[in-house]
Formats: sequence, C-alpha cells, structure tokens
Amino acid sequence: MMQSQVSTTQIVSQDNQTSPSDVQNKPTILIVEDDQVLMRMYTQKLVSEGFKILNAVDGEEAFTVFDKEKVDLVITDIMLPRVSGIEFLQKIRTTPKGKNVPVIVWSNLMLEEEKKQALALGANEYVVKGQLKLEDMVALVRKYLKS
Repeated sequence: MMQSQVSTTQIVSQDNQTSPSDVQNKPTILIVEDDQVLMRMYTQKLVSEGFKILNAVDGEEAFTVFDKEKVDLVITDIMLPRVSGIEFLQKIRTTPKGKNVPVIVWSNLMLEEEKKQALALGANEYVVKGQLKLEDMVALVRKYLKS
C-alpha cells in the first residue's frame, strides 16, 4: 500500500535544553530516505553523536530543504519516489552551494553501474545499506565533516 506523500521534513537535535546557537553550531546532515524505520534509526544515532539532522522522503523535498537550510553533508538513497537520489545529486552539484558538500549515496543494491554513475556525478561515497552498521555511517560522516 502506497503512503501518501506527506512532507516529513524535520529538524532533529539531541536535547531540548540546548540553546538555538548550540543547534546552529552543530554540523547539519540531510538524510534523504523513504524508509521511515531506516531514517529514524540513522537519525537517532547521528543525533546521539552530536549532529543536527534534517530529513526528507524524496529528492524533490530534499532539494527544497537543501536550498533553504544550511547543510554540511548529505546522505541519500538512490531509489526514491518522485525524484531519485541520482537526480537530486545531479541537481545539487550544479548549484554553488552544492558543489562541495560531501554526499554519501546508499542503496539496497550493489549495482556497479549505479555506483559508477553516483561517483561520476560527484558522490563522495557509495555504500550498500545491508553491509553498513550504524557505527560505520558515523565514521563516514566524521571522515567528511572532520568532527
């Protein structure tokens, strides 16, 4: 059964006692994922590691969020409704803001052609979800954010 396309963009930070300036100083990660369970799991882990998280469920919503918010790193799925992760990656790489933002592409499948395409379009990493532990993603994020 297909879920309705309700915007689920949200900003998540660890505790409610941080001041707005504390939240602003945290590195911001945009997670683009239509699997709500996976998104919640990675969001909670990265928030617990001190990152500010923005969520989007497809490439179209992700571009809107990316355009409006400060984003230090993007994690995007490839297979998304409406606008794919590849199209989203292609689009942000043509913007001044998106030229140098690290992008981690993740997919359920290890398709060599898909990996080549993502890397050719400027993805910094291509990882397979099933082979990735939460700690591995944290390490990748830290590698690109140097935090």
